[in-house]
Amino acid sequence: MKETGKLKLSFWNYVNHYFIVIFVLLIPIFSLVSVFEIYVTKTYDGVRAASELLSFSLPWIIPAVLFFFIQKNQLKFKKFNIQYTDDEFKEAIERTVKELEWRIERNNKTYLRAHRPWNWTGSWGEMITIIRLKNGILINSIGDPDAWGSGLGYGWNRKNIRVFLKNLSDVKNQIPFKDIIEVQENEWSLKRIIVRLFMYPLCLGLIAVGLFVIANPTNWKSQGAGLAAIVFASYYLYADIKLIIKQNKARKHNKL
Repeated sequence: MKETGKLKLSFWNYVNHYFIVIFVLLIPIFSLVSVFEIYVTKTYDGVRAASELLSFSLPWIIPAVLFFFIQKNQLKFKKFNIQYTDDEFKEAIERTVKELEWRIERNNKTYLRAHRPWNWTGSWGEMITIIRLKNGILINSIGDPDAWGSGLGYGWNRKNIRVFLKNLSDVKNQIPFKDIIEVQENEWSLKRIIVRLFMYPLCLGLIAVGLFVIANPTNWKSQGAGLAAIVFASYYLYADIKLIIKQNKARKHNKL
C-alpha cells in the first residue's frame, strides 16, 4: 500500500466497495440478458424490442461510470508530512476514539486500522487506515467494506481524517483535550447543492421508472430491476433528508 498509495482490500470487500456501481448497473444487466435471449437463445418472453431495451439501459451507464471513479478515488491514501512521537500518535488516537467512537482493530508500529460504527447520519460506518511513515502518515477513510452497502460516507470520511489530524496537531502543540461542541458542516455548500441538483432528479426518476416497470412488467427481471431502482433511490433520499433535518435541529439547539 505504501508503494501504490492505494488501499488494498480482499475480493469481497472490493465487491462491497463497488456495490453501488453494480447496483446501478442492474437495469442495464437485465436488459442485456434480455437482448441475449432475443438474439442468441431465442427464449425471450417479453414484449419490448431489442432496440428499446438498449435505449432504456444506456442512461444508467453514466451514473454507474461516475460512481466507479468516485469509489476508485476513495481508495487513494492522503499523505501528510508531520513529525510525531509514538506517545503523541497514541494520544491523538485516544482523543479521536473519544470524539468519534472509533473502534480500534489493529494498532502497531506499522499501521492502524479502525472502524467508526453506524449511526443515524446516513453512513453505515467507515474503515480508517493510517500507515505510519518516518516523516509523516498515509491516511484513508472509506465506507466500511465489512458493512454491506456502505458505499456512501455522507461526509464522514473527510471528518475522520480531519479530526485525527487536528487531534495530532493539538497533542504536538500541547493543547489539552476537552469536550467539543460539534460544529455542523454547511449542508448547503455549493458542492452539496450541485450534488443534490444531480442526485435528487436522478432518484425521483429512478422511483418513477421503478414504479412503472413494476406496474407493467414484461418478466421477473424487469420487476427486479424496478424494485432495485426504488430501493436505491429511496435510501439516498431518506438518508440525505434525515441528515439535513438532524443538522437543522442541532443548529437550533446550539443557538439556544
